[in-house]
Parts: sequence; structure tokens; C-alpha cells
Amino acid sequence: MISKISGMSSDYDLRMHTFGVCLEALTRLNKAFDRSLRQQVGLSLGTFEALLRIARSGGYVAMGDLATQIALTSGGVTRLVDRLTAEGMVERRPCPTDRRVNYVAITEQGQARLDEAIKVHQVDIENELTGRITEDERRTLVRVMERLREPAAVDST
Repeated sequence: MISKISGMSSDYDLRMHTFGVCLEALTRLNKAFDRSLRQQVGLSLGTFEALLRIARSGGYVAMGDLATQIALTSGGVTRLVDRLTAEGMVERRPCPTDRRVNYVAITEQGQARLDEAIKVHQVDIENELTGRITEDERRTLVRVMERLREPAAVDST
């Protein structure tokens, strides 16, 4: 039951509830996935996501692109890459054509840890997400989330 907030229309309350439910579900899933990866593989969800994105980009990606993909500032991605470099999971590589660009590449050790984490994450996804909804619900959820991840068209007139 959605309780009315003083001064807000019931339509606005429903929109707030929709946003709240999305945020709460994402927060719960992130916490569950992070906890499982830390306990079983020793990686945070953020580290897992970074390694996954590097691997999916052909094994290396420009630092700026990685920052955009995982929603970190340039300083945040630098600290993350510093930590992963110290752990032997990634290495920095200069761009041969542009001195301003640095790449981050996954190492064999990083790929091995990622492979281990993917196995854990696949089970977690089934237990926490896809195993709790029907195939039709999953398809609908994916379509909606793909639409929502793109910026809204705003009329500038």
C-alpha cells in the first residue's frame, strides 16, 4: 500500500513509489552480489565489474572509457587501477599513437580471478534475479531497463 505524502498528488506518489522500488531492488541485489563475491572470490562487485568490462573490451580499454563505463571519476578509476595493478590483475599500457591516453589491460592473473568470479556470479544471478521471475518478465525487464539506461529526450524549446 502506498501512503500519501502530504502535499503530493497520488500520481506523484505512484511515481515516487516506482522509483523507490527500483532503487531498493537494485540496492538489495548489489549488496547480495557484492557480499557473495567478497566471500567466495575475494573481489568486490566494483572490482568484478571493472575486470569484466576490461575483458569484454578485448582485454584492454582506455582509462577514460573505463571510468565512463563504471561511473567513476578519472581520479576514482585511477585509484581502482592502482589497486588492481598492485594486486597483479591489470597493467597499464601507453597508447602508441596518443601520449595522453593510457590503457588498462587485464593480466592472466586478473582473467583467472574474473573467470572464477563469473561462475559465482552466474549462480547468484540465477538465485537472486532470473530464477525469481518468468522468462516473459525477464524479457520485459530487459526491454524496460535498456530504455531507461538511455537519457530521456528533453524538449529544449
